[in-house]
Amino acid sequence: MTVDQATTLREQTDIEVAPKRPPENRSPTPHVPAWKRPFLALDVPAFRNLWLGMLPGTMAMQMGMVTTGYVAYDISNSATAVGLVSTGWGIPMLLFGLVGGVVADRLPKRSILLATQTLIGVAAVLSAVLVLAGVIQVWHLIVIAGMQGLGFAFNMPARQAFVAQLVGREKLMNAVALNNAGMNFSRVVGPSIAGGLIGISVIGAGGVFVLMAAMYAFVVVSLLRIPQRGAPLGERRPSPLKSLGDGLRYVRGHAVVSTLLLLAFVPVMLGMPYQALMPVFAKDVFHVGPGGLGVLMTANGIGALAGSLTIASLSGFRRRGLLQMGLGIVFGGSLAMFAFSPSFLLAVVALLLVGIASAGFQSLNSSLVMDHADPAYHGRVMSVYMLTFSAMPLAVVPAGLLADAFGAPATIGIGGLCLLGIIATIGLVHPTYRHIR
Repeated sequence: MTVDQATTLREQTDIEVAPKRPPENRSPTPHVPAWKRPFLALDVPAFRNLWLGMLPGTMAMQMGMVTTGYVAYDISNSATAVGLVSTGWGIPMLLFGLVGGVVADRLPKRSILLATQTLIGVAAVLSAVLVLAGVIQVWHLIVIAGMQGLGFAFNMPARQAFVAQLVGREKLMNAVALNNAGMNFSRVVGPSIAGGLIGISVIGAGGVFVLMAAMYAFVVVSLLRIPQRGAPLGERRPSPLKSLGDGLRYVRGHAVVSTLLLLAFVPVMLGMPYQALMPVFAKDVFHVGPGGLGVLMTANGIGALAGSLTIASLSGFRRRGLLQMGLGIVFGGSLAMFAFSPSFLLAVVALLLVGIASAGFQSLNSSLVMDHADPAYHGRVMSVYMLTFSAMPLAVVPAGLLADAFGAPATIGIGGLCLLGIIATIGLVHPTYRHIR
């Protein structure tokens, strides 16, 4: 045998005995039909029960916002009274949100959800009784709103952390996006149902509150079908105050999580006030009245639902930070396009884009926060994230003052451009953000 023949034989032998590597781009999971990708997390029975069970509660919350505001204005004929009722809901969220995160990390999350959903349901029952008895007053509504705000302060961090506990990291992004899709669906349908039922004399606002109480009761029953999960911490736990301090230090010291939390607040302060100023655009900018306002809100809600479902279908997408940055830029740009639209039709299209981009941005943000945070801190981290819900009413006040002084288009349009610029700047100066996976 010649030297060349021996070399060739040795090379062939090396090739044959070398271990075979799977192709780098081949997914280890079986092929999933395109129609099923947005709903992968529903394959987990516990999450499916949670999602389907909580959906009526989310719908009831949206119905309650419309009905409570209607009752407050009907009995007082004062827009200030409506604002006071909203404040009654927001203050407990602001005061107890961080405490709710500590509790979520210390106690079984299903137990927290059961207790808080019961409290929220009791508030709906009280509203129904007072309205049907004809003795409802504004201060009643403020107190009841405070009860609901207290319930949500503990409910929302526990719910987000419970989702992560049920589905695991692989399906977390899909599960969070499905949660947001359910909220956006409720945002589109809930107010319409409430408004229609209020207009039926035999049902009215009291009947809507009765229906809401029944929906909250359904949520409590559905939670009982989900297996109890223990708290992630061990037997020896620090004091609640120390747990809170540890959580805040963890957020401050984690570069990715703190950046994502900052990016949760920026759109709320600069972008989201457009929702509160929609009546101004409908009446004074586009001159389309209540019917046009309904068209604008519907377009925005449909876009938000589409954006949430799109993110749910992209669970395997790798450059999620870059995708979120792009959605944030589109959010700001399309918001400016809406504000400065010369026609009503272009404004509707712009609001559709606003809904898609804003919902996609928020879905990605919340899933990335939980994905990069240690599970032992999920409740406390998400309680900081949920403070954005308390910041929304605070952002509306200066936006309203600016709209009165400079006009709604300038206020919302410049806010959208600032939002675009800030997110683009963070993406440029923070390369770690762009490469988040």
